Amino acid sequence: DDDLEHTRSLERPAPPKHVEPPEPEHGSVPAGEVPDRPAPAEPPAETPRPAAQPRETTSPAEPRRPYRLKMSDGVIVSLDLTVYLGRRPSVPRIASDRRVRLVSVPSVGKEVSATHLELRWTGDAVVATDMRSTNGSTVTVPGNPPRTLLRGESAVVTPGSLIDLGDGNVLEVLSPERLTVEHLVDTLP
Repeated sequence: DDDLEHTRSLERPAPPKHVEPPEPEHGSVPAGEVPDRPAPAEPPAETPRPAAQPRETTSPAEPRRPYRLKMSDGVIVSLDLTVYLGRRPSVPRIASDRRVRLVSVPSVGKEVSATHLELRWTGDAVVATDMRSTNGSTVTVPGNPPRTLLRGESAVVTPGSLIDLGDGNVLEVLSPERLTVEHLVDTLP
């Protein structure tokens, strides 16, 4: 029930009705004479209303395309879910998301830990977090020197960033795919 949004419709109140005050009751007035009446009050000046603004028509929001990860062997992995990489990756006891993707990488020299790195798409960024691996992960963000993430450290990675897990496993963060005519045709029912 917490996921439901409760909305209440509000009706616009009717504008107040203009009511004339009752005539004062005086004795009878001879025919043809007008009773003494105070000068009629001027109606209150109407507050000018701003001109109606055209309503903006918004098209349905274009679905956001996820960032991608290019593996050493050329395989492309979508970062639409949180991704855990390693020799034999598993979901940590305290995972940041319920739905995850596990990606195994080869490690003949056992330089890559069982669950080595987490990649999570958050807003407009991808966050790489070392999963307390034995040897760490070296992250090279374009325009910055390489940085080694150790024991739970995190870093924001941008498209073009390279992440070296060890044993020849160098990953590249790719920008989201652009929507093309082919993508649109593929999504038609």
